[in-house]
Amino acid sequence: MENHEILTIGNLIEQKRRDKQMPQEELAFNCRIVRKTMSNIETDKHLPGLPLFVKIAQALDMRGHELLKDIEYRGLLGDLFRTDKRH
Repeated sequence: MENHEILTIGNLIEQKRRDKQMPQEELAFNCRIVRKTMSNIETDKHLPGLPLFVKIAQALDMRGHELLKDIEYRGLLGDLFRTDKRH
């Protein structure tokens, strides 16, 4: 994947998926959601709830706390706790 600045949780999830050379459809299937929902997560139109967040991490061969730590490291932790889940 081309290097670009990670500004959102969706960007981070997309980067991790691309680093694994995983199509969006495969990640969605492994999380038991439709591809459009995964697209909405990666484009920050939707933030996953905790159960889906953990499924995404597992589908990316990570533990939930590892993905959360990466989010925290990038200063994006507050985004997970927004009451308004849409932009």
